[in-house]
Amino acid sequence: MRRKKGSKPKAAILTWCDNNGPTNYGQIFQCYAMQRLVKKAGFEPLVVQYRRKDSGDICKYHFSNRTVWGRFINEKYEQYFNWKVVEGEKTLRVIRFKQFIKKYIPLSPPCYTKSMVEEMTKDCRVLICGSDQIWNPIHFDPIWFLDFGTPAQKRIAYAPSGIFYEKPEFEMYYRKMALLIEKLDKVSVREQVGADILRKYVNKEIAVKEDPTLRLNSMEWDRVADKKLIEEPYIFCYLLGRLSPYQVILRELKVQYRAEKVIYIPTNVFADGEYRGYMKYEDAGPAQFLSLIKYAKAVCTDSFHGTLIAMQYGVPFYNVSRIHEGSENVGGRERIDNLLEKRGMEKRWVKNVKEVRKLYTDERKDISCGRDELRV
Repeated sequence: MRRKKGSKPKAAILTWCDNNGPTNYGQIFQCYAMQRLVKKAGFEPLVVQYRRKDSGDICKYHFSNRTVWGRFINEKYEQYFNWKVVEGEKTLRVIRFKQFIKKYIPLSPPCYTKSMVEEMTKDCRVLICGSDQIWNPIHFDPIWFLDFGTPAQKRIAYAPSGIFYEKPEFEMYYRKMALLIEKLDKVSVREQVGADILRKYVNKEIAVKEDPTLRLNSMEWDRVADKKLIEEPYIFCYLLGRLSPYQVILRELKVQYRAEKVIYIPTNVFADGEYRGYMKYEDAGPAQFLSLIKYAKAVCTDSFHGTLIAMQYGVPFYNVSRIHEGSENVGGRERIDNLLEKRGMEKRWVKNVKEVRKLYTDERKDISCGRDELRV
């Protein structure tokens, strides 16, 4: 793998980047942060746009990325697939996601097979998988464990996540994972529970590393955040589960922080309708999402990355449990628990108005004593 004199060695990143379902804020933030960390380490990052086609794909064919025409066809198809099949339509929100990726993330042409990934990464000295839930059994694929390339390429798993449960039906999945993990040069996972389970199957050191999103400070996030969007003081709400059970909590937060509005982003995962009296901000891309959190008086969320960004900006956040049938399939609680426990912030979880008031009062006391536990 020769490179030009003075040029940086290349590193390929295998992670999700708007290619495994509807547009996802956390997915883009972890991807952006990961490539920034790779760049800081002295490498030229390349995020591999990999998606394995399945029986439900409307086109079973793909073209070689070795030609300009082939890359053009693959890229146009991916746009069509995302807008028509995944999103249903080309909205401003989707456009803003695409613009963010194009501007800030070095994304490869689409790859659909192991051979296409190998061709795309043949000049890369290092192969990295992580972060996000690429080790989720629902999406099991050896590619996410760097099962490709040559022995000369160094393989690193940096904080990948998954759904880790002590259940008999998952044992076969963990054994499959173990065979692939043994081939990696360096391994870390994002949650302690993941490390504890995998250590039972893998004869290799497994570290626990924080999500790359936490490795960038607020000033670094400001570089890609939008300007202030709402002038009036507001509470920001971002829930992947149902919002309706938490309307009383939102009203209480509005009172305590003397906010004029509650701003919420409707999600396409477990959304459950619209709410009178709240301002819906449905066109937010990643840059707008960052801004909405940065300038909020407080944040109410059941989202892991919603919690992370609020933490990075030092904005008071209140965690609520994700409520919706099927939500356990994408996890959430255990990841937030792991994050909060590391910082002694388990009390950020609230279930009712009484707990909101107590947390708010304790927070005011801490600030008056010169302590601010929210900023990382």
